[in-house]
Amino acid sequence: MTSQRFFTNTPRMREAMLLVCAACFLVALLAGCAPREQRRSAGTILDDQTKETRAIDALFSRDEFDNDDHIKLEVHNATLLLAGETKSEANKSLATELTSQLRGISRVVNELEVMPAGTASDRLNNTYITAKVNSVLAARNPVAGFDSTRIKVLTARNIVYLMGTVTRSEGDAVTEVVRNVGGVEKVVKVFDYTD
Repeated sequence: MTSQRFFTNTPRMREAMLLVCAACFLVALLAGCAPREQRRSAGTILDDQTKETRAIDALFSRDEFDNDDHIKLEVHNATLLLAGETKSEANKSLATELTSQLRGISRVVNELEVMPAGTASDRLNNTYITAKVNSVLAARNPVAGFDSTRIKVLTARNIVYLMGTVTRSEGDAVTEVVRNVGGVEKVVKVFDYTD
């Protein structure tokens, strides 16, 4: 997490990161890569990115969190997911407290485990699983007309967390596909349902 601490403690780096995210999103829109059935506006997507940056800053500007805490987070439609490892129950509770106080966050889902941070090999494996899941969702759409870019995938400890705005049947279909990807030990749904 040292790199995240570096980025969040430098105002210019935060601004640069937000500009890069916005530029990448706009390039994707102009290139025709945006979802055909987009359920979130460009403003909402950019808002979520801003909230993620603020959440990282809220956590790692505190002395309680350091390199012994490996915290991943995602925001989707004002729902903030915390996953990974933290060194104490106090830190787990503090993470929920700090992030739930952020403006625009309506729900915090804290899936942190109190345990030593994963090794570099564990983190690489989680990244690999995330890439495999995204590839499978792109190649095998489980729902007619489904666009895999509507689903955010985060992996920690071989547990895959799925976020997005879907119907219950879409969520179940996506979960079933992901459950069968090699290396996935468990799937946790953090969906916003439209029905």
